[in-house]
Amino acid sequence: MKKNRAGFFTAATVAGFAVSLILAGCGSQPGASPAANPSLAVSDTTEPFTSTLAVAPASDTAPRASANGVAPGAAAPAPASKHAPETLKTFTFPDGHISFDYPSTWTVRTALPPGGLPGIEATVADDAGNDLLFLANGVTAGCAGGPATRRVLDQAVVPAMAAPDGTRPVFGFAVESYGDGDAYYMGLADPRSLAEGDGVSSWCNLIPTANGGLFSRVLFDNPAFKNRGAARAWMQTEQYLQLKALLVSLDYT
Repeated sequence: MKKNRAGFFTAATVAGFAVSLILAGCGSQPGASPAANPSLAVSDTTEPFTSTLAVAPASDTAPRASANGVAPGAAAPAPASKHAPETLKTFTFPDGHISFDYPSTWTVRTALPPGGLPGIEATVADDAGNDLLFLANGVTAGCAGGPATRRVLDQAVVPAMAAPDGTRPVFGFAVESYGDGDAYYMGLADPRSLAEGDGVSSWCNLIPTANGGLFSRVLFDNPAFKNRGAARAWMQTEQYLQLKALLVSLDYT
């Protein structure tokens, strides 16, 4: 398995997710302390970003997010491609309920959760073998966390998903502030996880479904970005738009 060069957790980190969902489904990323980077000192006063869901064609030269949010060797991230959408594949979990669309050059591998826990895990990797996204379907654990200060950087409806009580989960990319720095979260969440301000309930990646629950989380390094300007710069890249489109395409049948 290749080392993740895209600025995300390696697969070794993923193995513990299912065991710790009840504790790590929401809350801070310990030790997150973004370092200052003058070249990416972008203002954080703009409104939440809203992007198109068109998936740009993949390329060996496409920008990939690093820990400071820029492609290796680049002074600034290139804007997302404006070309026609690329070919997509559809992955469906073995129980046949939840599916999503992903770029045809990416891969999805599945595994059973450790410790005999229920459900199935899926890890999405790009064409270079970098793990980008972790999902667990049919899980039964919950979230635990405390109050946080949150700023939402992006959000979108997920039209084909709904909780048993009728609540519609949403796609979100958000930053939460804690005493040791900023923590970034990206995935599907209950709308309450996108409330902004001080003292809001910390992010929860677990949403209820008719077959248990769905956990989704983009795999960031720790720290994920040097600063919030770097995070906003990453939002203009092909990689960000591809991940967002994948998450918004999630469908429960």
